[in-house]
Amino acid sequence: MTNEAPICADIHTAMFDAVCDAISSALIIYDRHDQIVFASRRVLTHFAVCETKVAVGTRLRDFLAALYDCQRASGDEALSHSVEREDWIAEQLASHWKERSESVEQTAGDRWLRVMKRRMPSGIGICVISDISEQKKREDQWRSDIERVQLTEEILDTLPLSIFVKDRHTTYVAVNKAGCTLLETSSDLILGRTVSDIHSDPLASRIDAMDRHVLETGTPAILPERITRLTGEEVLVITRKQRVGKPGRYFLVTTMDDVTAFSTAGSDGKSVIRGLEHISFVASSYMDDENHQAAQILKGRSMLLVTPNALLGEVARKKMVTVGVDCAVAASLTEQRAFMEFAASAGVRIDLVIVDVQLDMACLDLPQSFGVDVLTVDDFLLESSLISQLTRHFRLNSQVLASLPSPDSAWEISTGVGPAPVKKTALDVLVVEDNNINQIVFSQIMESLGLSYKIAATAKDALQAFEQERPSFILLDTTLPDMDGFEAARRLRNMMGAERDRTPIIGVVSLAFDGDRQACLAAGMDDMLLKPVSPDMVEVLFKRHLPQREYQVRG
Repeated sequence: MTNEAPICADIHTAMFDAVCDAISSALIIYDRHDQIVFASRRVLTHFAVCETKVAVGTRLRDFLAALYDCQRASGDEALSHSVEREDWIAEQLASHWKERSESVEQTAGDRWLRVMKRRMPSGIGICVISDISEQKKREDQWRSDIERVQLTEEILDTLPLSIFVKDRHTTYVAVNKAGCTLLETSSDLILGRTVSDIHSDPLASRIDAMDRHVLETGTPAILPERITRLTGEEVLVITRKQRVGKPGRYFLVTTMDDVTAFSTAGSDGKSVIRGLEHISFVASSYMDDENHQAAQILKGRSMLLVTPNALLGEVARKKMVTVGVDCAVAASLTEQRAFMEFAASAGVRIDLVIVDVQLDMACLDLPQSFGVDVLTVDDFLLESSLISQLTRHFRLNSQVLASLPSPDSAWEISTGVGPAPVKKTALDVLVVEDNNINQIVFSQIMESLGLSYKIAATAKDALQAFEQERPSFILLDTTLPDMDGFEAARRLRNMMGAERDRTPIIGVVSLAFDGDRQACLAAGMDDMLLKPVSPDMVEVLFKRHLPQREYQVRG
């Protein structure tokens, strides 16, 4: 029985050593007097100290002193900066008395150790040492890879070439900034999608067929292309496609190099590349997705977009305006109904109502009650391929829609039941606007504010209306069919002469550029209003420029 205690101790020691081997860590246990009561064999693999310095009964201070001497002798960088021996030992002892302590230390031979210390309430201390050299190497390699990827992305984004990368399923997995600019969209709306999600047939089918051929055969392809933007600008590009990667992990890299600057006029009057006159450029359109015909199909059409997303609504409106569409935006069913009822009463034709899929079914049913066609869209279509969808819609529509009235006609909206006699100084607002859709918008705003108004479609009609009506306020579009708004403003000021209370003139612009406001003021205008216009914006201008008006603007 007298040998049972040593036998149990040996068993416990063997068990601790087995556990330490299993977790690939060294373990040191010391009591409340800082005397070592257990040290696993792995301690000697981590530290080049004498075995006697980790024997049971050894003071922790003595072990730390031996550790300092060994590391200093091996040229350990952590101890090479004049760290005093006693200061280092005291600092280490203090860390062993913390309730919890963890540190990562570099030792000789470019090894890294994680040292975790814990002091129990009973005073027993435990120190676990793990070799994390391989983990540090992997972390350093991972960090290096991340930096290399970031550097590669920065380099690609600074290149003027449009670069697209697709996986073996022809799904976009990478695109640089030039590529996003070419498609006039963001990377979020390209990555994870296929060419059919972005372009429409036959363009999408042609691109997909070429992509799959290059992926399957590995034969690079080069194709000169003639791209037409929505603005009508023609761009000549050289498109190159090549396969990279290993079997089972192939990727398709497409680059598009703008070579328009090197073009010259060919015998047929079209631009060709100097030195490549024999190459026939393929006509493509990455912007309208309908082979140069979007503007011809959509120009002059009148549409209402219904979406609660104000930001995407404005993006979509600008795109439609670019191809000649008269467009208004409504945010809800209530606004949609008010707009369509007013358009119907004014005899204005709406060719199409575009409804966001987020809205209720009532928004889809309402246009049908007015005999107007409807098209549903989502956020992706609004931001990236709306023009393509509209072009496709009207192409497939067998019924030709009636054309809009000519903008040269002086279309006016009357606020009374019948023709009323002209009364000087009785008119609150003269709106000078040639766009039919915008005329409806202004009419709704004026009525919601309780203001009498008249709409003129040309500068000539505006000058005549001012002479007859002498309105209290003028909203003047800066782009008119017969003369620009700036010249109209100057003529209106000449007509006013040296009037004591001159009529405020507000310039209305579609897109604000640097210097627009100054140009408005220089032409004699009092302020500038940016489309799309809201009742609140008009009311603010009234209160700013006519604070002493005897009538009150209704909200």
